[in-house]
Amino acid sequence: MIGSTTVESSELIARILSTEWFVDGQLMNIAFTLLEGETYISVNRPAIDSYDSDVASFVAKHDKYSFCSDTYKRAMLQVGSIRDIKIDAFGEPLNINVEVEPRDSHTKSHAGIFTRYENKNVKRGDTLSHLEKNIPADDVLLKVRTQLLNMSIVEQVALSMQEKHDIKESKKDQGTVP
Repeated sequence: MIGSTTVESSELIARILSTEWFVDGQLMNIAFTLLEGETYISVNRPAIDSYDSDVASFVAKHDKYSFCSDTYKRAMLQVGSIRDIKIDAFGEPLNINVEVEPRDSHTKSHAGIFTRYENKNVKRGDTLSHLEKNIPADDVLLKVRTQLLNMSIVEQVALSMQEKHDIKESKKDQGTVP
């Protein structure tokens, strides 16, 4: 696994935000939506030494994550608060755990927010059984992403001169800048 094998509860993580996830300047909970087949929401760990270069590289490759030529936005969340998320159904608590774990792919600072029911990853379209009733996983995931939105702090971050240079060079290599 790349990077640390645990994410401490005191650590802050960052969800890099797309321009498409804002309406009238307000972040929408779609920023924390799982896509079809996904088991986690991608985040990055600012505490990891490669965070700045990992994010700059990502922003360089994906124009919709750049808010100006030299800034990006991120939603900051504390891992302990994420782990404290609780979900009820039919007036009873569900056995839902929301966890942050490092990922062994992509970049050193990459991690994922997982929603698990009875220790199994929850995906869109799943059905969860609770008290002999079926609960659409999408309903549970909506509650989780609403709580993630409510606990997030949106920040606009300026890229360093070196990161801006690296992005420009990357775009030249991709043929998107003359």
